Amino acid sequence: MKKGYITEIFSSFQGEGPYAGRRQLFIRFAGCPLSCFYCDTSYARDPRPNLCNVLLPGKKTRFKRNPLSTSEVMDYLTELLTPDVHCICYTGGEPLSSVAFVKEIAAEAKMMQFKNFIETSGNSAREFASLADLFDFASIDIKLRNHGAVEEKDYDDLYSNELECIRIAVGREIETIVKVIVVKNTPVGEIEGICKDLAGLDVLFVLQPVTAPAQPGTKELFELSEVAGLYLHHVMVIPQVHNLWGIH
Repeated sequence: MKKGYITEIFSSFQGEGPYAGRRQLFIRFAGCPLSCFYCDTSYARDPRPNLCNVLLPGKKTRFKRNPLSTSEVMDYLTELLTPDVHCICYTGGEPLSSVAFVKEIAAEAKMMQFKNFIETSGNSAREFASLADLFDFASIDIKLRNHGAVEEKDYDDLYSNELECIRIAVGREIETIVKVIVVKNTPVGEIEGICKDLAGLDVLFVLQPVTAPAQPGTKELFELSEVAGLYLHHVMVIPQVHNLWGIH
């Protein structure tokens, strides 16, 4: 049985994308190779945290020493289960940094009739391909050059991996969400280029305005949405809503 490093396990409403408001059980895996300037979970970049925080009902926190086993994770998920749960969300950090551990948990979850939802930067198409068949939903980020996710010399490789992850997900009939964080003065041409590369793929395309102070204005969002709609059928502008609710 695998063991791995997890930052948090908790139950909450999904706060991003087209499933915002759906109750999900979150596993936040530790470690991320990217360094996006807007990251709101930078604490999860530590690949080997000493403790995992398990947020139980009643806002009680149980601190569990890492690494955790798959059976321990499943026990906590069962404890957090409520009738309104939509799925298990594998997030980070970056779950593709813990691929063997993720695969074992996801396989166990499937056996227990859970649906699986992965949120990933898509930084490794090889790793994504190895676990994609275990997932019902995939939310794959496309990083823009101005996000600072990687050094400029590495950006084209990151983008190629992201696109390939999206193609893999669509090809395996996984419900695929493509999310792009947009900031003030995001180049329209960059969004258009991405949408051209995605044209013909059955994806839900989400433009997510970054939280202030770099938040784009309404006029910008309309313009970006319009250019995306030239190439894609399902275009949405959805902000982070968990910040509005003040929840985890």
